[in-house]
Amino acid sequence: MQSIQPIQFDTLGDATKLLLAAASAETGVSSNMIKTLAQSPRVLEGYMQFSRALAGGVLDPKIREQIALVVAQENLCEYSLAYHTSLARKLGLTDDQIMASREGRTPDRKTTAILAFVRDLVSENGDCSTAELHRAGFSEGEIVDIIALASVNVFENYFNLVARTEIDFPKVRLRLKAA
Repeated sequence: MQSIQPIQFDTLGDATKLLLAAASAETGVSSNMIKTLAQSPRVLEGYMQFSRALAGGVLDPKIREQIALVVAQENLCEYSLAYHTSLARKLGLTDDQIMASREGRTPDRKTTAILAFVRDLVSENGDCSTAELHRAGFSEGEIVDIIALASVNVFENYFNLVARTEIDFPKVRLRLKAA
């Protein structure tokens, strides 16, 4: 059972209804996460603005989803794994590519550098270096975008873990970290 409940549409003020409608339109779904974030319209608006700003960045949408997948896997967030697996499939990633992304692997050297950096960034030891990203040819601005994408996904994961958001996408088997 969710520990923070989704907002009830019939109790919303007009401004919150508009915000919730806009958020649902942007994401393409009226997800339980969005409805639960709407308990604080300020947080929902901030999350959407940050996400919107990052979507306008230089990184390809598939890479943004691969970042979300590796972060969700590292944080063991079932909701975000289901949500981002669904989005990755819509972008054309295969199940094998999705699983590899969750594990921080891809055939592309540059994408692998991103996923390894992000996994190290959000791991328990937080030991990461931008050296491999620089060697892969990423600019300082691109590295800042990568860090920001990891950050918004960490927020999303933590929110869903605490709220125990009910999964409203096809469930994805959560593979536990090796001990």
